[in-house]
Amino acid sequence: MRPDSPTDLIDPTDPADPAGATHPALVLPPAQLAGRIQHTLIGQAITDRQIREHVAQTVEHGFDAAIVPPCWVPLARRELRGTVARIGSIVDFPHGSAQTSVRVAEVRALVDAGVDELDATVNVGFLLSGRVTEFADDLAAVVGAAAPIGVKLMLELPLLDARQRERAVSAAIDAGAAFVAIASRFSVGVADPASIGYLRRCVPPSMGVKASGGIRTIEQVRALLAAGADLIGTSTGIAIVTEKGTAGGPRNSY
Repeated sequence: MRPDSPTDLIDPTDPADPAGATHPALVLPPAQLAGRIQHTLIGQAITDRQIREHVAQTVEHGFDAAIVPPCWVPLARRELRGTVARIGSIVDFPHGSAQTSVRVAEVRALVDAGVDELDATVNVGFLLSGRVTEFADDLAAVVGAAAPIGVKLMLELPLLDARQRERAVSAAIDAGAAFVAIASRFSVGVADPASIGYLRRCVPPSMGVKASGGIRTIEQVRALLAAGADLIGTSTGIAIVTEKGTAGGPRNSY
């Protein structure tokens, strides 16, 4: 588990918290924030050459982990042999609507392939249908199948009303998730400090909070970390930490 995050939302426009201390994320050089960024390469037409480049970049810049599609976990594992870098992948992405048995089988296959952590979708349709028990049971099964590998659950909060959000967060806590995230990239739009602050206040300090979705600038990274995020997921980490080049277009963006 990463170092504890602030338990209260800090206004990212104000460089000091209520106690008068400046949040480190607001003042550290960009390169020193690389350890909080998960270098993400998720898409439909990703090649083995791209995976090799991606994991090499993860090592070079000191990113927290390389996040790759499920089919490329074995290759990434081989490429990172002998390094301290970690590998993450995704479960039932992007819709989260597979049967629980299928989701569990995918989790177990990824664990067997050598993944270090997982980002899992949730079956938000269950929650929207009032099938709260089925929603919670599915999360528990996915998290349990991954143990002792940690699972980050993408809760799709923008699709939920206030009561449904409470139920989603509660189910994630009860399931034993290692991290929670606002949503997958398809429903989150752009990650915002207010939503991160909400999650940070709702979950225990032992549970991490990940921000992902449309994060393309160092200013966004700083604001989200100051709001309570432990990790940032983005496909534009190199441009962010080096302050060189552009954040790229929509292809393979995350």
